Amino acid sequence: MIDVHEVLSSEVFPDQRLPVAGERLELVADVAPHSHAFFEIAVVLAGRGIHLSAAGEVPLQRDSVVVLRPGEWHGYTDCDGLVVRNAYLGADIFAFLSGALIPGDKAPYPAHPAVQHAMRLLEASIDEPWTLDRLAAAVNLAPSYLIRLFGRTAGISPMAYLNRIRAERAAGLLIETDLPIATIGATVGWHDPSHASRRFHAVFGLSPSRYRATFRP
Repeated sequence: MIDVHEVLSSEVFPDQRLPVAGERLELVADVAPHSHAFFEIAVVLAGRGIHLSAAGEVPLQRDSVVVLRPGEWHGYTDCDGLVVRNAYLGADIFAFLSGALIPGDKAPYPAHPAVQHAMRLLEASIDEPWTLDRLAAAVNLAPSYLIRLFGRTAGISPMAYLNRIRAERAAGLLIETDLPIATIGATVGWHDPSHASRRFHAVFGLSPSRYRATFRP
């Protein structure tokens, strides 16, 4: 059984007020599956390898590009002189930059620190029984105001964001472990199997069992 390690924002960004970072990696061995609490863009500078993710195995060569959303898992295998340049972007910063590129007269809303804080709380404790009221209290905001801020910054509600990262974490566990589906649901905070299946299907368009059968090697 292969465990999917979670890489948290606090492990990558030196200054949490500016969640942007980058690095150049020379991969001489396999990189075990891991997930992120942030966006990653990887550009292959040299060499070859295989990129592993929920979408399957993709051969890499010079100028290949990999884009990953928060919560998605991935890894590398069969690395042969593989050199990649990685850019890491916090979810709220990415949304702000994306909005800045949309044509029109309306200026994008800047990222709010409370949204960034809320995202980190959800990412770090994905299995906790979060409610909107509990999350809003944790960041010292009224629930309705947190919803508005989240929508302006991330384009979705706080609970929709939580469901998405839970589904993406569950997807990684379905592919890389032999854990029962009910156990995976509980691991990401969905303790009712039928509820877990509905939430997962809403994100990926497949039931957990169908997803595992389709994408597992």
